[in-house]
Amino acid sequence: MPATGAVSFISGIHDCSPRAARDLLAARFDAEVREADGKLKVLQAQAEARKARADMEEISALAAARERVKQDVADLKQKAAADYAATKSAVEKEIKDLQADIQRVSDRYTAWDAAREREFNADLDEAEAKLGVWKAKADQKRAQHAMKRNDELAALEEKIALARARSAEAKHQKYTAKAQEALDDAAHHFVQAYDAAAKRYEE
Repeated sequence: MPATGAVSFISGIHDCSPRAARDLLAARFDAEVREADGKLKVLQAQAEARKARADMEEISALAAARERVKQDVADLKQKAAADYAATKSAVEKEIKDLQADIQRVSDRYTAWDAAREREFNADLDEAEAKLGVWKAKADQKRAQHAMKRNDELAALEEKIALARARSAEAKHQKYTAKAQEALDDAAHHFVQAYDAAAKRYEE
């Protein structure tokens, strides 16, 4: 079922003249392009702050796509009735593709930004410090349940090392979607291993 706003917009188009309907549609396209422009400016500022050349090049490509969409929206307003429908569909697709590309980049930035990376590395540092303490406790109690306890500590040590490796890879790859997915998976398994060890050793 279409959203209420979409129903109102469509209803408004049907209730006015063809010229007015075209003006309404052009106004909607203009608003969507302005929104994309605002998001791109935020992403550009983030990329410049990170001095991420690959990201800046990607955003420049998106900015070029945005300019093409702007021009196509302007051209649409001048199209003859015979060419209008096909051009309108093409512009709608261009805007949707631009919005999807901007959202993809935005999601990548917000998923693992500098602040989250620092916090995650701090968690790994704390876990390593506690791991040393827990290993000492395990040595003192080696007589009972030694294998189980050693397994838990070995698992935590392994997950910390893997998480650090995935974090370094993600940073090197400029947080591509694939690298972030691997990092998220490593972070999840690190938390599980840490919780299991903490449950047994934390006092």
